[in-house]
Amino acid sequence: MKKFVMLDSHTLPDADFHQEMEILKAAGIECVLASCKSREEVIAQAADAEYLGCNYYRIDEALLKDLPHVKVIVRYGIGYDVVNVDDCTKRGILLCNLPTYCLEDVAIHAMALILDISRKTTLFDREIREGRWNVGYGYEMHRLSGRTLGLVGFGNIAKKLCVYAKSFGMNVVISDPFISKEKADEFGVKAVSLDELLENSDVISLHCPLNDTTRHLINKNSLKKVKKGALLVNTSRGGLICNEDLIEAVKAGIITAAGLDVTEDEPVKDKNHPLLGCENIVLTPHCAYNSVEASDEQHCQVAQTVVNYDQGNIPTNTINRKQLGL
Repeated sequence: MKKFVMLDSHTLPDADFHQEMEILKAAGIECVLASCKSREEVIAQAADAEYLGCNYYRIDEALLKDLPHVKVIVRYGIGYDVVNVDDCTKRGILLCNLPTYCLEDVAIHAMALILDISRKTTLFDREIREGRWNVGYGYEMHRLSGRTLGLVGFGNIAKKLCVYAKSFGMNVVISDPFISKEKADEFGVKAVSLDELLENSDVISLHCPLNDTTRHLINKNSLKKVKKGALLVNTSRGGLICNEDLIEAVKAGIITAAGLDVTEDEPVKDKNHPLLGCENIVLTPHCAYNSVEASDEQHCQVAQTVVNYDQGNIPTNTINRKQLGL
C-alpha cells in the first residue's frame, strides 16, 4: 500500500485530520500522522513514503536524499518557503501548495487589521482596561473613504482584499511585477512601481511570497520612501519586514501604526519582545488563515492533491510543474 506521511501534524493541534484519513483510505493510500521534530524522526516515519505533507517542517536536499521514494510533497498552506523548490526539482519530486485555500479568511483578517489600526480599537481597549477613558488618546484617526491602499503583491488574497477595501471607498494601487496593466485595469486598480506605492499609500498591505528578493522588503531604506504617517499591515510572511527598522519607524512617526499577523521571529512569547514595546503595533498569532471552513478546505485539498497524482494526473497546484517539464 502506498503511504502518505504528514510530518508535523503537531503544528496543527486543533485538527483531527479526518479528511485525509477518509479520502486517502478510500483511494487505498495509508495515512500516517507524525510529530517529527528531527531528521531522524522523519526518516523513521517516512523512509518508505511516496507522499509527504508538511506545515512548518523544513525540507531540503539533506533530508530528501534519505527519502528515496518520495514523489510528491504537499505544503499545508499557500506559502512554500519551508521547502527548497530546486532540491525537489532535482530529484523529480512535485512540490504542491494550496493556492485557493483560506483566501477569504486572510483577506478579511487583513481588512480587520486595517480597520483596527485605523480606528484604534485595540489601542482603546488596552486603555480602558487600565482604567482610562479618553476618546482622544493616541494618534489621529482618518476615515478610510478617499484614502489610498497600496497592495504589495496582487495574488488571490490581495484581489479579494481589493474588493473589500473598495467597499469602504478606498482607492487601490498595486505593485506586482507579474501583473500586467491590462489585468490591473480589470480590477479597477492602478499598477505602479514599489517606490511609487510606498510614497503615495496611506495604508500598505503586504501580499508577496518570502524569498531572497523580498526578505526585509520593508527595511530602513524602503521606510524612508513611505508616506509619512502611513499604516502598515502584514498577513503574508514575517520575514518581509525587518522588526528593528519597523519599530524605529513607528517610534519616529514614519509609520503611524502597524497590524501584524506574522513576524520574522514568531512565535512572540517573550513579554519583553521589542514589538510589544510599541503600543501602536497590533499583533495576532499567525491566525489569519484560520476558520472552520478554511480548515476543512485545507485538509481536503491536501488529500485530493495526493489522490490526483496517484490516479495519474499532474495536480494543477504543482509549484515546480514548469521546471519539471510537465
